[in-house]
Amino acid sequence: MAKGPHERQGSGPELHQLHTDFHTDTAAGSSRLPSGVFGSIDSRSSARRGLRAALARSKRDSRASRRAAFSSVGLVGVALAVLLAGGAMLSGASGSPSSVKDPLANAVRAVGGAPSYGPSTGMELNQDLVGIAATPSGHGYWAAAADGGVFTFGDARFAGSAASTPLVKPIVGIAATPSGNGYWLVASDGGVFSFGDAAFHGSIANPSGVSAPVVAIAATPSGNGYWLVGSDGGVFSFGDASFEGAATSFEHGAPITAIARTSSGYGYYLLGADGGIFAFGDARFEGSAVDGQHLATAVAIPKGAKGYEIARSDGSIVGLGGAPSTGATPGDLLAGQHPVVALAARPGGGAWLATGFVPPAPVAPQSQSQGDDPFLKCTRAHESDQAGGYRAVSPGGVYRGAYQFLPSTWNNTARAAGRPDLVGVDPAAASPADQDAVALFLFHQAGPGPWGGRCAGLQ
Repeated sequence: MAKGPHERQGSGPELHQLHTDFHTDTAAGSSRLPSGVFGSIDSRSSARRGLRAALARSKRDSRASRRAAFSSVGLVGVALAVLLAGGAMLSGASGSPSSVKDPLANAVRAVGGAPSYGPSTGMELNQDLVGIAATPSGHGYWAAAADGGVFTFGDARFAGSAASTPLVKPIVGIAATPSGNGYWLVASDGGVFSFGDAAFHGSIANPSGVSAPVVAIAATPSGNGYWLVGSDGGVFSFGDASFEGAATSFEHGAPITAIARTSSGYGYYLLGADGGIFAFGDARFEGSAVDGQHLATAVAIPKGAKGYEIARSDGSIVGLGGAPSTGATPGDLLAGQHPVVALAARPGGGAWLATGFVPPAPVAPQSQSQGDDPFLKCTRAHESDQAGGYRAVSPGGVYRGAYQFLPSTWNNTARAAGRPDLVGVDPAAASPADQDAVALFLFHQAGPGPWGGRCAGLQ
């Protein structure tokens, strides 16, 4: 297997992260249309269309259906900021490991009756999880990290990783071969890394000329090709992947975050960060999942089922066109710190959600002035001013302190805020400054919801 031009020898092997040969840029195999061009190209008679797809665009038929769904300014701003900072939606790929440990970050959650193979509590990784792919049997999956590490669960077979090789750009996605004996990793610059029986069919030849980072990869049903998609909606097809259109010629409300191909391989869905869905080829539009609040991070088509599933960063799944829906984890007030970054639909039913990690906002220095924050003052007026202030305890003794924390919520928030010294401390016995700091941190992470939505809009 020939090595790509960006490959350099790395450090020694690690458990389930052994270095293997990989490929990056080779002969130009991209068939992505230039920016500003929209449509679909009937290329089924040719396995390699390359630049011919762009040259033949005047002959394309307009089979692509699309729907642009617009999100709120705040939602789009957050999505754009994350994309520009790391080249991967909510990947944390450009950052270093955080000193704050979140037990739900870098974990996999089974939903809809799918078996749980772990990890149910987060792995301590050099960089965070960015992708997940199910095995053909539905009894396992691979999880990929931003540094190229690959982790196997259930009957998934380890075929190598790029963890010990310095990467030009972070890994943003993984796709498995139909046999289950190999997989591809893709980096945000369009570099493709092949392992096991995954054949290399090309990568983006000129990453410096790409207008937006690549965010995802999807394999063809035969395993003899794949699509890459950029955050601007550009689609790159390689091998026997059929180019059916892109989202670069029309306005859409948020960056693209994911791609899912149809069972035939002659169509695919693109997902916007606001929950908007764009259907191309034989993909049938069944609706979008836009609410102006949640970031949509992954889309999948259940095998043998109708419709498609959209995963949101809070852990909820919106099923459309007959696909099942799943609610977010109840009581998870800090979901923004361990967002869902990838979704794998399980053959046979159910799905797996992989979480990444977003470092919490720094806790402000402790001072009495924090108590003057408008939101904190309003909340204390509702919760404790007439019942003991910072030493207030509810009649049953369950809710404690100025902000009436449950001890479990207090412990989880203190841990997430980087204040392990407060874990196990009675909220009503903590200093006023510490109570203010923990409450303000929770407000910045979860908004006013933990207090029934009171004092919303105060900052």
